[in-house]
Amino acid sequence: MTPWWDSRIAALVLLAVLSACGGGGGGASPSGAFAGSGAQATLTGKVSYAAVPNPAGPLDYAASADRPVRRALVEVLDAATDTVITATQTDDAGRYSAPLTAGRMVTVRVRAQSGGAPPGASWDLSVRDNTRGGAIHAIESPAFPVVAGAVTRDLHAASGWVNGRYAEERAAAPFAILDALRASFDAVLAVAPDTVFPPLRVYWSVNNVPAYGDPALGQIGTTSFTRDPSGALIYVLGKENVDTDEYDASVITHEWGHYYQDAFSRDDSPGGSHATGDRLDARLAFSEGWGNAWSGIALGRANYTDAVGTAQAGGINLDLSSGPTAARGWFREASIHSIFWQLNARAGFRPIHDVMTGPLHSGAALTDIHSFSAGLFAQAPAAGAALSELLIGQDISAAANDPFGQSETNNGGMASALPLYRAAAVGASVPACVSNAFGSYNKLGSFVYLRLEVPATRSYTIRIDGPATADPDVSVYSGRLITRSEGYGTSETANVTLPAGTAVLAINDANSASASTCFSVSIN
Repeated sequence: MTPWWDSRIAALVLLAVLSACGGGGGGASPSGAFAGSGAQATLTGKVSYAAVPNPAGPLDYAASADRPVRRALVEVLDAATDTVITATQTDDAGRYSAPLTAGRMVTVRVRAQSGGAPPGASWDLSVRDNTRGGAIHAIESPAFPVVAGAVTRDLHAASGWVNGRYAEERAAAPFAILDALRASFDAVLAVAPDTVFPPLRVYWSVNNVPAYGDPALGQIGTTSFTRDPSGALIYVLGKENVDTDEYDASVITHEWGHYYQDAFSRDDSPGGSHATGDRLDARLAFSEGWGNAWSGIALGRANYTDAVGTAQAGGINLDLSSGPTAARGWFREASIHSIFWQLNARAGFRPIHDVMTGPLHSGAALTDIHSFSAGLFAQAPAAGAALSELLIGQDISAAANDPFGQSETNNGGMASALPLYRAAAVGASVPACVSNAFGSYNKLGSFVYLRLEVPATRSYTIRIDGPATADPDVSVYSGRLITRSEGYGTSETANVTLPAGTAVLAINDANSASASTCFSVSIN
């Protein structure tokens, strides 16, 4: 198999080879040739980083320990020209080896970057600095001579924490992020070893603050997954004494869970702010509950932690194994993460992966616990008994063939929340009401779902009319998001081509000015 880094550095290697041939004898160092110049040499070493544990919320700097930098790109550079001579990758023990020719000064650079190339599994993961033009974080050795025989150079990325503060460069941070994310890739590869992952760029900087604005200035808002025209991205907070997430493996891995949904499954969540005590839109509860649970599944831990505040001495600690003590249901992310965590413990990740990448990805219903459960009951019946027990324990319907939640009886304290989907028909007008009783935009009742049986593939006009205080918006799905119409005013019109079959409309009021707002929806 061709190493994944070969295509990236082939031109640089060729330049180095041509230079060596032209200069003779493998090239001379700035201070002259070494004894044994031109003889074979082997450069080996170990790369490590300082890992700061987060067992219960606050970072525990006193328990910091060195860990290997696993499967990271190692480049050997000519010290005189700064060109790459050869490249390799660390193994799971952080060790690397590279054949060289004696007779030059070199440096070793280790990038916070990992990859694999087909055939088989493929990935491209890098940790970059969004405040330095997207440069990949790296550590580098001082220059040293290559002599005949064996040469050893170890590299270590320190945390920078000295006497109760970050007094030095936080070189370990990108490698801690890289290591946490490697656990996620490995967990998927354990059940699907030939998975091809889309490239993922992770942006971390000591300047990344919880304020929205220009990411180039560190104004990233929060640690989050997103996708832009350039591909899949995760931004990670790094401002000390405010909120740093580089050692919050739970938080980083949670966001990788959203990357997984984007790459291989589907996520219809409206996004936005949320808390474990909130009653949420079903799609948001599912997405965030999945992310929480995934952090535990990938990292092999039953709690989710996040350090914040001065000296990173505050934080949260969630038990993933248990859901809420009250008001359990399909609208609570804690109910969802408890189901996923325990289902993985009882049935393993394989059936979960098969449903996430199969029925949930292509089903007509929106992504929530009901559509996931229906897919698992159908596709992995051996895990059905465990799932049924877990659903009932969280006051969620355990009906086997019910992706639209028609059998659900738990309304979360809002009678209008059920049924989850209301019927709509071409050529008819139907009422559709939303509520901000539990909060605006993404909470329980913020959206109303209409289920439409489309008789034939053609263009349809969807019109939504509301009262003077309303601003209706609509998202249209047919196994995936087809269109989103978010104009201004009391009416919204969307012209969309729909295939024959089942479509879903998700309607909300962008103003959320009233406790309850009712629309008239027509489809022609």
